[in-house]
Amino acid sequence: MPSIYLFYIFLTSLFTVLVLIPPISRLAVSIGIFDGVDGRKAHTGSIPRLGGIAIFFAVLLAIILFVDIDRHTRGFLAGGVVIFLTGLTDDLVGLPARKKMLGQLVAALIVTVVGDISLTSLGDLFGTGAIELGYLSIPFTMFAIVGVINAINLMDGLDGLAGGVTAIAATALAIIAFNTGNQPLVALSVALLGGVIGFLKFNSYPAKIFMGDGGSLFLGYSLACFSIHLVEHDNGQISIMVPVIILAVPICDTCYVMARRLYYRRPPFAPDRIHIHHRIMNLGIGHRATVVLVYGLSYLLAVYGVMSQHLSDRNQLIVLVLLVYGYSVILRLLAHFLHHHPSFFLRDDRPFLNVFTYRWMVRYSQHLLVVAKYVVVAILFLTIFITNRPGFDLASVAGLLIILTIVLILQTNNWSNRFLQFVLYFNGAFLVYVMENYGRETILYGLQPHLLSTCLFLLLFMVSGGMLFLRKKSRLLMSSPMEYFILFIVIAIPLLPHTFTGPRHLLTVAGKSLILFLSYKMIFMLKARRNRKIIVATLLALLACGIRSIM
Repeated sequence: MPSIYLFYIFLTSLFTVLVLIPPISRLAVSIGIFDGVDGRKAHTGSIPRLGGIAIFFAVLLAIILFVDIDRHTRGFLAGGVVIFLTGLTDDLVGLPARKKMLGQLVAALIVTVVGDISLTSLGDLFGTGAIELGYLSIPFTMFAIVGVINAINLMDGLDGLAGGVTAIAATALAIIAFNTGNQPLVALSVALLGGVIGFLKFNSYPAKIFMGDGGSLFLGYSLACFSIHLVEHDNGQISIMVPVIILAVPICDTCYVMARRLYYRRPPFAPDRIHIHHRIMNLGIGHRATVVLVYGLSYLLAVYGVMSQHLSDRNQLIVLVLLVYGYSVILRLLAHFLHHHPSFFLRDDRPFLNVFTYRWMVRYSQHLLVVAKYVVVAILFLTIFITNRPGFDLASVAGLLIILTIVLILQTNNWSNRFLQFVLYFNGAFLVYVMENYGRETILYGLQPHLLSTCLFLLLFMVSGGMLFLRKKSRLLMSSPMEYFILFIVIAIPLLPHTFTGPRHLLTVAGKSLILFLSYKMIFMLKARRNRKIIVATLLALLACGIRSIM
C-alpha cells in the first residue's frame, strides 16, 4: 500500500468524525441521551454521550474505501458491529452487566473464528521455554479481548482520557506494524487514529460530547484485535509483551481496581473512585493536568514498547513490573510533596508551562510577536517558489487541506478556535514537508529556498524563545491535552525506521514543525483575529502547491 494512502485513510476518518459529531450531538440532546452528574463523575453538567457513533462510522468508511477486505479485516468488522451495537444499546436504553458481557463475548468469538486470529503462545515469560496455549488458544484470546475492552471502557472517566490513551496506543501499534511489514494493520490503526483525533476536538476538556459505551467498547475491541493481529503476524515476530506494555496503563489500572474490589468483597464491576485518574485527582491535581499526566505515562510506555520489541519476553516482563512499581512509588512521593506544598501549580488546571514564566516583562516584547508573525508568513510563502512538481498525491492532499481550512473558517466566528489552530499547525507541517522534500533543488536568485527556510526557522526559534522567556504570562501556551498529544506525535517520529524517515527528511520536518507549532500557539493566543495574514499565506501556499502539481 502506498504511504499516501495512509494519509487518505487518516483524513477520511478525521473528516467523517468532524462532519458527524454536530448532528449526533443535536440528536442526543433532542432524545435526551445525556451522561448525568453523580459522585463519581468529574463533569458538572449533563453532556450528550453518543459520540461513539461518529468514531465507528468514521473507521468503517475509511476501511471500506481504502483497505483490502481480507479474512482478518472481515472478522474485525463483523465483531466490531456486534460490540458497537452492544455499547450503543447500553447508551440508549441501558443493559444489565451480564448482557453487556454477553455482547463482548460474542464479538470476541466472532473475530476469533471468522477473522482467524488467536493467541497460540504466551512466549518465554519466565525463561523456562515458550508457554503454548494449545486448546486454550481461543478461550484465552476471547478473555484477552474482553479484558482490553473493559480496560478502555473503565478508562473513560475524564474528558479526552480514553481517546488520548487510545490514540497513543494506536500510533505505537501502527509504527511497529510498519516496521514488520504488516500493512493491513497499519491501515486499520491509522483509520482508528484519525477517528479518535477528530473526536478529541469535541471531547477534550471541557468536553462537549462523550463517546459513551458505543465508543469506548469499540475502541477497546479495536486495540485488542490489533494487538493480537500484531503478535500473530509473521510467525510471532513480535512478543506478546509488546502490546501489553503499550496498553499497560489501562490494563494495570483495571487489574488493580478488580483485585481491590474482590479483596473487599465487592462486585468486580461496582462503580467507585479508585481508578488511576481518580487517585491522581484525589491528590488535588486538576482535571486537565491529570489527563496530561496519564497521557505522559501512556506515551512513555508506548515509546518503551516500540523500542523494546527485540528484547526477550522475560526481560520485557521484568522491566514492565519495575515500571509499574516505580509509578506507584512516584505517586506516593507526589502525594507527600503536594501535602507539604499546597500551592503548587498542579493543584489547579493552569497549563504546565506557566511554571516557567517570569514575573517581569520587557517593555518592547510585543515587537517580537510582530517579527514572529512575519517570519512565519515568509516561511509559508517560500513554498510558492519551489520549481519541482510534488506530484498528484500531494496536490490532492493540499486540496483537502484547503477545503478543510475554509470550511472551519466559515463554520465559526471564533478565530481562536482550537481545532482551526490545529488544522493550521497541520497545514504548516505539510508545507514544511513539501519544502524539505521538493525545495532542495530549487534556485531562487542564486539562493536555495531550502537553506533560506532553515535560516528563517533559526530566526523564528530565537524569536519564539525570546517571547517565551520575556512575556510575563505564557497564557494558554499548552492549554489542552490535544496540544500535548501533538507534541507526543512529533517526538515519536524519531522512532520510525530510518528507511522511512531518511528519504523523506522526516527528522528535519519534525524539528521545524515543532518550532512552527510553538510559534503559532504564541501568535494565535494573543489577538487571534488580527493574524489573518498567516491564514491567507497558508491558503496561497497550499493553492500554489496544488496547481504546480497538476500542471
